[in-house]
Amino acid sequence: MSKYTRLITNYHATKPLFYQHVDLSTRPLIDIDTAIAGLIDNFDIDTAVGVQLDILGEWIGRSRIVSVPITDIYFSWDTDGLGYDQGVWQGPYDPNAGRTALSDDTYRVILKARIAINNWNGQNDTLPEILDTALTGSGLRMQIVDNQDMTISVWVFPETDIDDVSRELLAAIRQGYLTVKAAGVWAGDIETPGIETPSTGTKFFGLDMDNEYIGGFDVGSWEKIL
Repeated sequence: MSKYTRLITNYHATKPLFYQHVDLSTRPLIDIDTAIAGLIDNFDIDTAVGVQLDILGEWIGRSRIVSVPITDIYFSWDTDGLGYDQGVWQGPYDPNAGRTALSDDTYRVILKARIAINNWNGQNDTLPEILDTALTGSGLRMQIVDNQDMTISVWVFPETDIDDVSRELLAAIRQGYLTVKAAGVWAGDIETPGIETPSTGTKFFGLDMDNEYIGGFDVGSWEKIL
């Protein structure tokens, strides 16, 4: 029954063939209306999946395909960092040598960052909001540091144990998919605190400075390459 068959008058309501004819004629219109009504949710960045995200990527300007295959990320038993909610299922066409297409969860983070970058005004003080929006729920925070010599440093701070963070996302960060910089600026190494457990501390070591990124003795730690 559809909204159109409910409008059939009493005289014709007892005619099965008439009822079926109206239903057959109007069913495609109802299906089209339902599909159109679902387009907003289907192509919302927070709910889109699969090819819907791929289409969003075309609009936004970021492909799901990575430049370098991502290795050591497939789900595996008895391997630290590759268990549930960490490893990525290997698809039927994914090569054993590494994954070349990002999963939906990681791709969504990359697209959110790209949307913000596309609207970035180039000012350093607007970068934290861009990165925080993209990385919400990922277990990571990032900071872009302007070295004032046409170079930037990229700092990554885990909000949870680093082993609980998606290895695929970490690999995408290493490849620069979340690095925000102006044209002509060189991005250096991506660094993270040597102590990667938040209960111990996730700040870089530094003297005469104490903020959310740098701390002194017993708080900060030496940096290492992510």
